[in-house]
Amino acid sequence: MLSDPGYAPESEDRQALLQPLFMTGWLLADFLEDEKLFGARRVLLASASSKTAVSLAFVLSRSGACEVIGLTSRRNTSFVEKLGCYDGVVPYDEIPSIAAGAPIVFIDMANDGAVVNAVHHHFRDQLVHSSVVGLTHWESAPRASDLPGAKPAFFFAPSRIEKRTRDWGGRVLQQRMGKAWRDFVSDSQGWLETSVEHGRAAVERVYRDTLEGRARPDRGYVLSLGD
Repeated sequence: MLSDPGYAPESEDRQALLQPLFMTGWLLADFLEDEKLFGARRVLLASASSKTAVSLAFVLSRSGACEVIGLTSRRNTSFVEKLGCYDGVVPYDEIPSIAAGAPIVFIDMANDGAVVNAVHHHFRDQLVHSSVVGLTHWESAPRASDLPGAKPAFFFAPSRIEKRTRDWGGRVLQQRMGKAWRDFVSDSQGWLETSVEHGRAAVERVYRDTLEGRARPDRGYVLSLGD
């Protein structure tokens, strides 16, 4: 652990909660930069309150290379707006309000078929890249198979790690990611409250809150079954 350039003892709770998700977001940003955003100047992120989406939005906002728009539920709109890394926040039912006259990249963290269908049909040929990353809405209806615009493509983080390890070497990759991670941890102090809890009752309570949609996006839990 001490050889990890992003490790700090005082932020172990945030490392457990966020680092794997941040890594995916950072790799996505690196991929988009490498592809020159497929010619677009806007990136649209579904499930904008998810920590992978927040990580990606944070890295993109620091680069200043594009406008970052978040799609989220009305319940989470206020939280996403306060993060400071999105240029705009749009509830899912207002997708048609987004200007459709210029190229845009879509990053799908949700796997909500209705949202994906709405985005593709709204932007059509202006949707120059559509990336599938997460399954936060796994219970939703599947997306259509004949969508207009760019065909959805799955983003596989391990393949990106392999590429950048070949390009830069493992040490340089860890150093670059580690610096960005430390900045993200510092930023997260302003919007994420963490809690370390023990025991079966605590684990069950948090699990049920998450399962039944009561979990708050500004709270993170590190749980242990032991007392």
